[in-house]
Amino acid sequence: MPYAIMGMLVVYCLKNVSLITAPHGLPELIACVLVVLLHLWKRNTLLSIIAGTVAYMFLIQVVF
Repeated sequence: MPYAIMGMLVVYCLKNVSLITAPHGLPELIACVLVVLLHLWKRNTLLSIIAGTVAYMFLIQVVF
């Protein structure tokens, strides 16, 4: 059941990403890749979610 909830959250968060307009979903993609890699490395769900959120907010506010 927790995997289904996480899957639903991913779909909900990425449903409005536009690949046509700039920045073409790049911040979302970078944050998702960071979450997956960090989770595979550390096996800590909370750490990977927090790091992905911080990375996404940094990318949105500073980079893009």
